[in-house]
Amino acid sequence: MKQALGKLTRDDEISNSLLAAAMGKSKWQTPNEVLKGCHDASKGINIQTEANAIQEVGNYLEKPLIELAAKRVGLLEYYDEINKPVRHKNVALNGSLDAVGVADNIVIKPDVKKGFYVPEGKQVVCNGKGVIEIKVTSARPEDVPIDSRGVIQCKGLMSCTEFDWCMLCILYGTDFRIFFYQRDQKWEQDTLIPFVQDFDSRIKELNYYSPFNTNDARGIYPLDNDETIDLPDHAQDLINIINTSEENITTLQKTIDQSKTSLMDMLKQAKIGYTSDYAVSWKTITYKAQPERTKIIPAKEESTQRRFSIKKIK
Repeated sequence: MKQALGKLTRDDEISNSLLAAAMGKSKWQTPNEVLKGCHDASKGINIQTEANAIQEVGNYLEKPLIELAAKRVGLLEYYDEINKPVRHKNVALNGSLDAVGVADNIVIKPDVKKGFYVPEGKQVVCNGKGVIEIKVTSARPEDVPIDSRGVIQCKGLMSCTEFDWCMLCILYGTDFRIFFYQRDQKWEQDTLIPFVQDFDSRIKELNYYSPFNTNDARGIYPLDNDETIDLPDHAQDLINIINTSEENITTLQKTIDQSKTSLMDMLKQAKIGYTSDYAVSWKTITYKAQPERTKIIPAKEESTQRRFSIKKIK
């Protein structure tokens, strides 16, 4: 079976596959982490990595899923041997197409039995060429996919190809759903193009956004420069927030521990206790002995202890 070709775009510019993360719409990657990859690539550093076991499954399933989607929708034909990237005509945005579908004025409306979904409107008209994007995930099936599961990517690909429609085909385990989108040129002009222009300037100037979290800050500023500075006035407010919050956490942890202790004393040797709304469990759990894996992870002897938990009763 032929595998998908994967990413065909250059690494020193933003690609549609990273567009959602670059726009701050991914929980797996921050915009600065995307920028870091582009910065490294622009310096000649190879940032490509081999596909892991999960990604390999997606690569093998891509072509049969394209065939199934084309059949289910009733496309005239499709092309899945695309070995060149597409590029936006006005900005530095590139994309790798999974496939191109060809339709003859097919009007798609939501149909759960067929697995058809139209998240942004009542219908989508598929006419002429359109984008086909395949995703395989272990996530629970969605009626509206999150932006980072191919939605922003598809919108960017429509802008690059100037196709008027796209099919985002997502396999959730064995639940195969097809989400249809119509091209939105107003979104492209108001949001996409200005964003890509700004992002591209940050690549060229090796600039970052302000950090989004502490890990982001560590990545942007990995080393100190041995300087001493005066912080702005509002820095004291932030220090006060941290100190007060840490004190509150300590107090709350003590309160939680005291409450758990009281519940354990109520249970005594009982396995489970009930209120009208909750089941309070304090089960005995036996952990098997484990051999030493490395010098860092020592061997563990078998142990028996109780595990405490609170569960709301449905």
